[in-house]
Amino acid sequence: MKDLTKGNIIRLLIAFSVPLLIGNIFQQLYNVVDTKVVGEMLGEDALAAIGASSPIFNLIIGALNGLGNGFGIVVAKYYGAKDMKHMRQAVANALCLTIGITIVVTIISWFAIEPLLTVLNTPIGIFDRCTNYIRVIILFMILTAGYNFCAAVLRALGDTIRPLIFLAIATVINVGLDILFVGVLEKDVQGAAYATVIAQAVSLICCIVYILIKCPELHLKWKDFKFEKNIVGDLLGQGIAMAFMLCFVSIGTLILQGAINKFGTATISAHTIARKLSEMFMLPFATLGVASATFTGQNYGAGRYDRIRTGIKDAILLSWIWSVVVIAVVYLFAPFLIHLISGATTPDIIETAQSYLRFDTPFYFILGILIVLRNAMQGLGRKIVPLISSGIELIGKLIVAWILADRIGYFGIIISEPATWILCTIWLCIAFFSDKRLRKQTDN
Repeated sequence: MKDLTKGNIIRLLIAFSVPLLIGNIFQQLYNVVDTKVVGEMLGEDALAAIGASSPIFNLIIGALNGLGNGFGIVVAKYYGAKDMKHMRQAVANALCLTIGITIVVTIISWFAIEPLLTVLNTPIGIFDRCTNYIRVIILFMILTAGYNFCAAVLRALGDTIRPLIFLAIATVINVGLDILFVGVLEKDVQGAAYATVIAQAVSLICCIVYILIKCPELHLKWKDFKFEKNIVGDLLGQGIAMAFMLCFVSIGTLILQGAINKFGTATISAHTIARKLSEMFMLPFATLGVASATFTGQNYGAGRYDRIRTGIKDAILLSWIWSVVVIAVVYLFAPFLIHLISGATTPDIIETAQSYLRFDTPFYFILGILIVLRNAMQGLGRKIVPLISSGIELIGKLIVAWILADRIGYFGIIISEPATWILCTIWLCIAFFSDKRLRKQTDN
């Protein structure tokens, strides 16, 4: 476990972030392997089916991830304050909330899939494949929610190494099962979904075993499950705010997917490939976001506002360094990377995906500020500020889908995210610089 309230800040951020980053890369590899195997073994229509269903998957799973991350912020606050009693109560109450909410979301999602795919203008030729793929994911989402909850609690205590190890194991299993289910057993896109959920089950089991053997501070007793109004209120406030924040982002992506689906399967495939690469490039930003939330949460519990200010600046600096690397890679190797992860050889698909990447990546400097500040505000308990920034992003994507995409085609989709990033960052900067607590001086 790692105490983030003392020691060199930039070293702590890197030590916390690097294992988390590698773990996130492994998690993304689930989807990349699905894309590679499906694209090469089943063709572009199957690839388009996974691409068209991905925004729905991201919406549902993203909401549960946000819930877990929000719960983790509360746990981090008590851990930073060295209040172990309330920390365990927070973990116990969060566990109950995770199970209950996941069951409800599973039931609602199961019946909402086909109407959602219809609203999103999913081409009829890939509709059944989309439904088959996403329903397997939904049916077993309790496994994903369980792993994300355990990982969020471990991260709240400063441990990012073990979740990384467990994800690495699961990713290797996922690769083998993808080839088995899709290539050997010919289970079509459902096979890729089965491979993903089995791999998630393995990572969850590993987390549970590790906590039982190595984390006595997380050994819960019946008294820890006592309903505490203040703790449950804090958990729901942070968890729901974070879930809605990610939901707004995912809903915006869903809206864009509906606009993209009008352009046909070739554009869907190109956008799917570009988004897979973008999601991998954005992983360090997401990692720094989680690090910023945990770092801020622990130091907020300890009353160390001076460290919070410095930590935010250092996290933004690290995000800018990564932005330089990504821009260089995209402009030098985009066609190669596009072919590498998808097996695509059609010139139009490669060119469309390349255009998306080369336009968006220079705006990563803005994105880094956005993600760090959004998560830091969450760690400070300012739940509404990041929620409003996500609402701005949602409205921006609505405008693009309703106006720009119809008038200027796919280029309207390409410019949507940079435009919304800029608006969100302006709002978050205003909120950050107006927070009186961050202007207070604290003795080191």
